[in-house]
Amino acid sequence: MTVLAYLRFVLADEADRDRFEADLAAVRDLARTQPGHRWSQVGRDLWDPRTYVVVSEWDEVEQVRAFEHHPEHEVIIHRWEASYAEEFEHRRFVPWIRPVVEEATA
Repeated sequence: MTVLAYLRFVLADEADRDRFEADLAAVRDLARTQPGHRWSQVGRDLWDPRTYVVVSEWDEVEQVRAFEHHPEHEVIIHRWEASYAEEFEHRRFVPWIRPVVEEATA
């Protein structure tokens, strides 16, 4: 099974975006060392530079949850809780299963 995790952060206007981006890079570096991590990407909204999206792929839901509670990860994430313009929404993980595609018959 493959699990995609999606996170969306909207920072307050006064938040230090350079520091936030450095912390996101540190979290990605940490994620790369964790069991089950396949890849992760960070993007910023083209129309609202305060909005960031993180997408990552993992082998199992339990591995994502373990990473969420890794002590270094928790320190970094909690550091920013007071700096969001919108309340951070915790989303659920949904397994992605490749759809079966029927071959066209001639």
